[in-house]
Formats: sequence, C-alpha cells, structure tokens
Amino acid sequence: MPEEKKGLDNITIALMISVALFYDILQVPLNFIFIGWLVTIFAFLTFYVWFKIRGLSFATPKRAMLMGGGFFIELVPLLSVLPVWTLTILILAIDSKVKKIVPGLDIMKK
Repeated sequence: MPEEKKGLDNITIALMISVALFYDILQVPLNFIFIGWLVTIFAFLTFYVWFKIRGLSFATPKRAMLMGGGFFIELVPLLSVLPVWTLTILILAIDSKVKKIVPGLDIMKK
C-alpha cells in the first residue's frame, strides 16, 4: 500500500481556499436571517478536520490562535461579512508551504 503524502499540495490549497470563499459568501445572506453563525461552526469543523487529515497539527500556539481567532471573528455578526475564513486558510496554507520549502523560516514570528 503506498504511503500517503502529508502536508498541503497546490491542489489542496486551491480547494481549501475555494471552500473558504464559498463559506464566506454563503455567510453574508444568512447573517440577515441571523443564522450565519451556523456557517462559522461548519467552516471551523471542516477546516480543522481537513488540516488534521493532511497532517497539520494545531498544537502550536500560532496555528491555534489563528484558527481560533478566525472562528471568533466570524461569530461577530458585523465582522462576519469580511472574508476571514479565506484569509485564515490562506495564511495557514502559505505558512505550511514556506515551512516545507525553507524548514527554518517561520512567517508568523513572535
């Protein structure tokens, strides 16, 4: 049985960003009927599981803060119209790619 590749490849990143855009766009009209928070919960669970399947851990404080911060910002009704999920996923994906290419470099420094 071939060993699964861990980490994010370009296709996975493109799919993740597309799904994040979908969630951000879907949330805008649902905020008008006060159920946009449901999208936030589904988005968080989707990306958490997706990153875990691909081998990225949220045990690091930086990743946990970024993902948790995106979650809490999306819960605020007026702020949830911003594309926070897309930005969060983009930053996490770029961070993982940079760490894969240049192991010692960390774009999210303290």
